[in-house]
Amino acid sequence: MDDPALRRLIHGETCDACEGVVRASDDALRRQIEARLSEGRLPTVHGVSKSHRGTGRPCIVCRRTIGPTDVEREVESQGVFFHAHEACYKPWREESVARRVATGRELGRERARGAAPRGQL
Repeated sequence: MDDPALRRLIHGETCDACEGVVRASDDALRRQIEARLSEGRLPTVHGVSKSHRGTGRPCIVCRRTIGPTDVEREVESQGVFFHAHEACYKPWREESVARRVATGRELGRERARGAAPRGQL
């Protein structure tokens, strides 16, 4: 399928970095993000991010190059910089927030029961 308009119609947004390869669907991308966050293979998003033109670096989420016509999000965490496509950053941020909220709820339940939080004695 070499027609970009047809590809967008069927699969949604694509980016120059994909070079004809269609991005994963939003649901598939979100499942991949959830799994990698759970396994510790993708850091959670914290703090402020900056947007700028793509620099050619690989996206930490989808692992594809962020091309010069793409919007790149730069996220700093403990002195390390991560880069993601705008379309990948949004579900990564949302899943990171959901994870922190769920972890906070679990921590609150353990404290309410009088138990030491996981990983703490």
